[in-house]
Amino acid sequence: MVGLILEGGAMRAGFVAGAVMALMDKGLTDFGNALAVSASVPTLAYFAAGQREEIERVWRQELSTPDLVCYRNIAATSLALSTDRPLVDIHYLVYDVFRDKYPLDIQNLLKSKIACRFALTKAPEGSLVFVRPDDYDIYEIFKAALALPGCYPGTVCLGNLEYVDGGTVDPLPARSLFSEKTEKIMCILSKPLDWKNESMSLLERLLFLRYFMKYDWVLEKLQEAGGTYEYEVSYLERLAQEEPAWAFIICPERMPEAEFLTRDPKKINATIDMGYRQAEKLEDQIRGFLTC
Repeated sequence: MVGLILEGGAMRAGFVAGAVMALMDKGLTDFGNALAVSASVPTLAYFAAGQREEIERVWRQELSTPDLVCYRNIAATSLALSTDRPLVDIHYLVYDVFRDKYPLDIQNLLKSKIACRFALTKAPEGSLVFVRPDDYDIYEIFKAALALPGCYPGTVCLGNLEYVDGGTVDPLPARSLFSEKTEKIMCILSKPLDWKNESMSLLERLLFLRYFMKYDWVLEKLQEAGGTYEYEVSYLERLAQEEPAWAFIICPERMPEAEFLTRDPKKINATIDMGYRQAEKLEDQIRGFLTC
């Protein structure tokens, strides 16, 4: 059984979306298990449901808007843990865009041969958990997966528990797929292989300031997540170099044009196109990996 894991990365995850669309166009969708983190959670759900057109329309038409990325709210976001004025309005994205404008075919998702799991961080302790599409309302799962501390100043309740973006503690939990009877993994990254973890900028520290006060695990977990990510990538690289290969990595050769947050449609579209072209270029190798 081949597993698929999709990295997030906010607007950089447009690379992942572009690669996923290329896989769908080439008929390279024979996965048994799949796992997504952060911004790639909705992409995986639409992928498993067979809704390729919705993936493209959302990424190309709906993300470069002040309704989603609200720069005017930077001060309000950093000074108070209120979801009324977030830097990234995930409520708008989940309900106005995903649910109302491009509704997910939930029945197709639940019937899909791809068993999907979505990474979340459980608050307040900061532990990584995985949920399945039928564990909770799918749009509430989307909201929790996209609730990046700092950009969205609050948690999301699922049942009686609170959650935030799974990438907060582990941006690429690839090894967990092997516990799901998975023999090989295809991984789509939103950053090049030579990416190195960097210290948070002053703006990032400002955005997280209130979180540091309320959830003392956040800063520590964010710092650990960079090292965990590099370890997971090295692990996948080793598996990819074995004969036969147990992993296959699709990633950008350089950093995508779209920054972590941007409202520039040219940069977002260029990032999507980069992902599509990279998967298209690797088509024969991908096909061989999936069929061997």
